[in-house]
Amino acid sequence: MFWLVSALLVGLFYGLQALRHALLHSAGWDLGIYDQVAWQMSQGLEPRSTLLGLHHMGNHGAWMFYAIAPLYWLAPSVHWLFLTQALGLILTAWPLWHLGVQAGLKPRERWLICGLWWLQPVVFNASFVVDFRPETWAMPLLALAIWANRAERRWLWLLSLLLMMGCRDGLGLIVVGLSLEQAWRRRWRWAVEALVLGAGWLLLLAKGLYPVLNNGVGPGALGRYRHLGNDVGDSLRNALFSPMEFLGALDWVNILFYLFLLILPLAFYWRRPSLPLLAATLPLLIANSLSSWESQQDVVHHYNLPLAVLLVVASMDGLTADLRQGRLWLAQRLWLCYLWATLSWALLAKPGYFFDRYLSRVDQVQTAQQVIANISDSSAVLTHDYLIPHLSHRSLVQSLKQSRDRLPTTEQLVQLDVVLLNPDSPGKLSQQHTVAIMTHIQGLGWSCQEERGTFVLCRKMIRSGT
Repeated sequence: MFWLVSALLVGLFYGLQALRHALLHSAGWDLGIYDQVAWQMSQGLEPRSTLLGLHHMGNHGAWMFYAIAPLYWLAPSVHWLFLTQALGLILTAWPLWHLGVQAGLKPRERWLICGLWWLQPVVFNASFVVDFRPETWAMPLLALAIWANRAERRWLWLLSLLLMMGCRDGLGLIVVGLSLEQAWRRRWRWAVEALVLGAGWLLLLAKGLYPVLNNGVGPGALGRYRHLGNDVGDSLRNALFSPMEFLGALDWVNILFYLFLLILPLAFYWRRPSLPLLAATLPLLIANSLSSWESQQDVVHHYNLPLAVLLVVASMDGLTADLRQGRLWLAQRLWLCYLWATLSWALLAKPGYFFDRYLSRVDQVQTAQQVIANISDSSAVLTHDYLIPHLSHRSLVQSLKQSRDRLPTTEQLVQLDVVLLNPDSPGKLSQQHTVAIMTHIQGLGWSCQEERGTFVLCRKMIRSGT
């Protein structure tokens, strides 16, 4: 029964994401970036995103992403990303189920734990707001690491943590958080190992790999904390020696609302035995709370996905404690638990996007497919962000989002063969700016032709004798 339900949910998640892509509502950030890099890997090319201008490992240190290359070698398609993301998100319930077995829960109580995960708003939203992120692959590994830790399977625990961190640099904060959890439980050896593994990986990336690959530049995410200090050391000094100034730089209204959104679906399950895993959330929770990037402080984007795993397991620990101590109120009213989880999902998840914003380009779909089919696979392309994932299997693709405040430069246009524009499409670029881009490149000798009344396809003119 578990595998049947999981297969149906994987099909649902994959189908909705594929539909969103077909409706022209996927984006260059982040789907086009990862799709191009995966294609480059499968072709034996250097995995360097031309949207970011970065080597893949200089972006988030996600070495586990290399595992997608064989699938792209078999059949290069963005749908591999959709499918593997759906599998990662849905099958996180498998180790959660076994955590329930480990805790002595009955099957109906294990179904509740799986349901709490599947009904987490951030699980649904992470699949459809940012298109694809490799850390979705890490969620089963995080749950498996917790199971292995409780089963005293030390090497499996360490391997799970190592593989998990290979999906994104920020997951090192979760590993540091798990070291806090182990210290709370007085499992000092496990705590030290997790701390060395998590902090060591973050330090290696920040001081080694990123500067080497990015011409001396460290983690780009540090720019989100500039309001707290010029660098990490400066921020720590401000926190220690100027605490009032440090705290005054924070947006407390947003932070408190963010914490409220996180605890809303699950808080009434938490008991004293939940505290160690709640402590494990602190490093990432603090990093998200201090950031000036609003996307880190909601349940719409992927930044809080690892926290959801820890919060669900903390809920299981609370429910288990109630059962062991004879407090059966929740266990006898599981319908109420499902009702609350469903109401929280309905309040915070975004399925309505499929009936509203995701239909705004439905009249462009067929035309876009026909226009894109006329662009050679070898052509270097500059186009709108929402068209990038349909054109990313090429050596050079760039987004007009990068140029929204200015016109493409002559140096940029020298590298390009095609510019695909949609003057009537609302989005990152205004209609006036899109028309200005078309006028600008025509003035540089490009030929622009309206395609089927919607798109404008501009091609570089090849002069005779050159």
